[in-house]
Amino acid sequence: MNIKTANKTALAVCISTLLASTSLQAANIYQNENGDNLNLYGEVGVGGHFGANFEYGEFFKDQAYIDDSFATLGVKGKNGQLVYRLELDFERENWKYGSGDMVLSIDKMFIGYALNDYHYVEFGLTDTAFDDYDKWGDFTFDTTVETGEAGDQDATVKYEGTYGSFKLGTSYSYNAKSSSGSLLGDVVNGYFGYFGSRFSAVVGLEGRGGAEGESKYGKQKLAGLGMRFAVTDSFHLGFNGYIEDEDIAQTKIPTDITDPNNSVHLYNDYQTLYRKGALISGKYEFTPQWEMTGSANYEAYEEWDKDSEFWDTKEHSWGSSRTWGTLGVNFKPTPSSIIALEANAGDAAQDVYAYTRIYF
Repeated sequence: MNIKTANKTALAVCISTLLASTSLQAANIYQNENGDNLNLYGEVGVGGHFGANFEYGEFFKDQAYIDDSFATLGVKGKNGQLVYRLELDFERENWKYGSGDMVLSIDKMFIGYALNDYHYVEFGLTDTAFDDYDKWGDFTFDTTVETGEAGDQDATVKYEGTYGSFKLGTSYSYNAKSSSGSLLGDVVNGYFGYFGSRFSAVVGLEGRGGAEGESKYGKQKLAGLGMRFAVTDSFHLGFNGYIEDEDIAQTKIPTDITDPNNSVHLYNDYQTLYRKGALISGKYEFTPQWEMTGSANYEAYEEWDKDSEFWDTKEHSWGSSRTWGTLGVNFKPTPSSIIALEANAGDAAQDVYAYTRIYF
């Protein structure tokens, strides 16, 4: 997607179980007899993209290796019915329109309230509702079809509820922004999913008010679907897909001709561009330490199509759509670490993704 709102969108569902288990191993700083607590947690990761291809528009710079090192340090706790979290990220701004620098930022800062065991609300800087499940059917580690939902946003209110085997979540974000700081306008998104013992499916929707005149991003409508099926205890299949209509400004003019940097513009001529993507993925667990993943991916943007009036006038080597595959091996030397190696073939933005993460 053109909007990459958080580097964590690259973190695939293949390690979601690992994240869940290690969060229980976080260092307990404080706990009392009432159940109130304060925990310290985090992760350190080193790795990146090898054989990166700038033509695909996913990286900040045209170079063969793109560093993707990342670290998180956070505290989370419970005080009565209130829960709270502060999370700091140190990450490389390596995505399109990123600076390429390592930056320290507040990734999450929110307070939540547990209405009861089944209903929960949250306020502050947090991930939007659909962000929790936008890659639900993708078992690969990185560089597959990305839904491109709003990600983490300031001024967000979120509700999540459990209804038996069903879960529902929705959120509203005021004056959302992309990772480059461009205004997106107000964002509403949500999900509804069924989570059974062997099969699960999640539908997500997002709507954006847009920031017409102030940024190139106008209104947007997004729908996504993710599914998982456990064929056996060791073999799992998944599906992910999305469709999106997004209004993008076709022209911009400087509003202050005396500004030598032309840093302020007026955007206009918004046109709706259509995009879609899907993947089929799989995971096979040989042992608790070793597993193999793979995926087949398809994605199409209207601006890639030479026959469209909104063609971006670039001769893309993949044409109006692209297909690519991934094959990966994950090794978990300890219950709280993972070493991942993923190779790509076809119209992929890089040849290999390699990474090591340690969680605490």
